[in-house]
Amino acid sequence: MENIEKKLNIKLVTLLVIIILLALFSFFTNYVKVGVVLSLVAVSLLFCGVKKEVYTETGSPVKRLTFYFESSNLNTVERSIKAILKGEAPKVEFLPASNGRMDVFITKDRKYAAVTLSRYVPHRYEPVGEAIKFKNHEVKALCNYLQL
Repeated sequence: MENIEKKLNIKLVTLLVIIILLALFSFFTNYVKVGVVLSLVAVSLLFCGVKKEVYTETGSPVKRLTFYFESSNLNTVERSIKAILKGEAPKVEFLPASNGRMDVFITKDRKYAAVTLSRYVPHRYEPVGEAIKFKNHEVKALCNYLQL
């Protein structure tokens, strides 16, 4: 998506720096157990990731959702996603796992959404077609359709 980019999560980085400073202070004041615990917390926060995806136009964080369906229903899913705006989208049965995948990117403020459809080829999912993009009131219709 050209409108979605990864940015540094300032709140998490600030929290990480504070925890590391407290851990160092604990080691220097002979509270080794507290320092070890704080160090472990800092490492676990670091593994959570210090970057977040944001929509560049509004700066709103992006949430990723994944839905699976049978790849034989790929055309039906694509038609139903495009028909959401007309209000005549047929319901599609989503599965816990399958060989068709729909990735949905929705901003927290629900001003932008993008849907990509993929088909499983051995060892990976391969995108099929272009991303379908939604803005403003269209996003609300998509959320209602997906029951989000």
